[in-house]
Amino acid sequence: MSARKWIALVLLCAALWLTPLVGARAGDAGEYRIEVDLSNQITTVYRRSDDAVVRQMICSTGKDNTTPRGSFRLQASLDSDRQAWYFIGKYQCFVKYPTRIRGSILFHSLPYAERDMASVDMAALKQLGSAASHGCVRLRWEDAKWIAENCPDGTSTRIFLGTGDQDELRERLLSRSYALEDGESYETFVHPPVQVKVLLVRGDSGGAVLTLQRRLSELGYYDEAPSGEFDAPTVVAVMRCQRALGMDPTGVVTPALEQRIMERK
Repeated sequence: MSARKWIALVLLCAALWLTPLVGARAGDAGEYRIEVDLSNQITTVYRRSDDAVVRQMICSTGKDNTTPRGSFRLQASLDSDRQAWYFIGKYQCFVKYPTRIRGSILFHSLPYAERDMASVDMAALKQLGSAASHGCVRLRWEDAKWIAENCPDGTSTRIFLGTGDQDELRERLLSRSYALEDGESYETFVHPPVQVKVLLVRGDSGGAVLTLQRRLSELGYYDEAPSGEFDAPTVVAVMRCQRALGMDPTGVVTPALEQRIMERK
């Protein structure tokens, strides 16, 4: 057999061997697709059927352009992937709910020193929303868990440089992630209605704060002597009360919250 025929046969065999792999990668897996905007540090999950935003979250990608750009499909999971805790030996830290994008590049939570939520890396927490990782995409642990549980191997994932600043959206996402399952439309999240005027916040002082502190003390949430100054202990007391009421612990007293506190038995 001539060298030319031999080369042609080898190429034909290679093409036949690769065809099933190409076909397997041609279709996206699962209900969703993921996009990571490196410029704005925002990760968005879309529903493939109608492109609706189902989850959007602030993230931290790799510093010094260490997060690869391009279109990927989530790789086949290792035994340790998508688990509650995962140890990264190279950096001697734990992360939660890793999902493999490509090779060693993962979606995962902020890093922890131990298998303990209280051991979160505070520097990484403060850097959330800016490029700070070694290449992986860091998320709040709840967001990492959602991806691990809802985006199977093969899910289409695009990592790109976004266009334009989205500062207002970033501020909302730094406060909390968007989740369609919570019943809020994405339009309402991005353009919320006018909020009720805040009544009392940290730094305020006077008789209204004094009355609030006395009432919180009666309810067992405030342990200090009422001072009339809306200080850190007052914020903590308000947050304790909000948790007891099943509310988000913001530490801010709106008129509606004040009414509930005063009426609480």
